[in-house]
Amino acid sequence: MHVCCGPCSTAPLRTLQERGAEVHIHFANPNIAPADEHARRLDAARTYAKSADAPFVAEAYDPAAWAEAIGCLSEDERTSSDGITPPRERCRACYRVRFEASARYAKEHGFPALGTTLSVSPYQYADIIEEELDRACALFGITPFFEDYSPLYPETISLSKEAGLYRQDYCGCLPSKAEADEGRARRKAEREARKAARAKAREEADAAIQERREEHARYDAVQARKRAIKRALREQSARAGGDGRTALDERTTESEQTDA
Repeated sequence: MHVCCGPCSTAPLRTLQERGAEVHIHFANPNIAPADEHARRLDAARTYAKSADAPFVAEAYDPAAWAEAIGCLSEDERTSSDGITPPRERCRACYRVRFEASARYAKEHGFPALGTTLSVSPYQYADIIEEELDRACALFGITPFFEDYSPLYPETISLSKEAGLYRQDYCGCLPSKAEADEGRARRKAEREARKAARAKAREEADAAIQERREEHARYDAVQARKRAIKRALREQSARAGGDGRTALDERTTESEQTDA
């Protein structure tokens, strides 16, 4: 079984062992860069294989082999309109060099079949994985054992966390790291934009509430002044002798007499 890392080997390996399969692990991943990242993933894969009592063998780290595989792509495969290798074709070349290494080892050491845990990731190209696994096995005369393990992906996360395995945040090669970093930066910017939009909406809502409060306060002040005037007029009327005439009424009467 070709494996790419510790986390991705967890659920597939457990599933095959529960079926009674005798699984030997082969770690062949020259695509992983930089070297210290390769070392961390190798250690995690070896650690889990040991805990699962699965024999483990690691291919010598040879990043030049991956670079050569990518370089063997045709010009159309290697370059898109923006000058970047399309991910599907880059991944095809990557699967090819890794599966050929594992198939060669399997043939040389008497293993009848080869499988891979790569299909457990929903971020991989399962159709290309199956095609390249078939190709590598046919090249060395062994049986391909492809299975789509993607339904087990949530389980790999929980199992790897329980085991305390190192969990990477990009596929493996440097182009994938750049793509992952760009995606994270984009998602962070989108989150910040949504956060800013929510903050602005809250500010506008708070401002609207404050405006309504101030409007109510102005209305209450006007009503209070009206009530005060009416109260003052009633009091003035009472002081005038209770005839019901207010100072305003008297002034109005005087004005009418003058006009006459």
